[in-house]
Amino acid sequence: MSPRYLVALLLALSAINLALMIPGGFVETRDFSAYPASGLAAFNIFLTVLGLGSLVLAWLTWRGGVRRVWSMAAAVGFAATYLLDLFEIFPVTPVPMSSLLETLEWLGTALAILLATAVLTAGGRDAGGREGAAIPRGLTIVMGIAGVGIVIFATIAAMGG
Repeated sequence: MSPRYLVALLLALSAINLALMIPGGFVETRDFSAYPASGLAAFNIFLTVLGLGSLVLAWLTWRGGVRRVWSMAAAVGFAATYLLDLFEIFPVTPVPMSSLLETLEWLGTALAILLATAVLTAGGRDAGGREGAAIPRGLTIVMGIAGVGIVIFATIAAMGG
């Protein structure tokens, strides 16, 4: 498999893994009501941009080549998110994480390390903004609307609502 397709695959898998852990879903059931709504919303915006952005980045990479800087930023974002939670730095709740959530976070950390390695070993120049790799406008609008919905749902669910 070429490095370009490996980076795209790892970005997509990382985004899917993150999506499984949306608060209020079947994996993330902890109560974050002790945190202010603004803090939860900001964190959920970050996670939504990371997840949806990684899907967009996977598409752009698949179609046009590796975006080194953005792909490495995504790898660092995924790893930092999971490691901060796994080592109980942020967020901290009175309810411990489930074993499934812990497993998915370790898997996400491994995917982030693999993604960073794949980005570092991919040869050639950064693809930047190659022609023909753009996301269709309608899909961009749908993803924007979905992103707002995800942030609202995840923030309300995390607050115990």
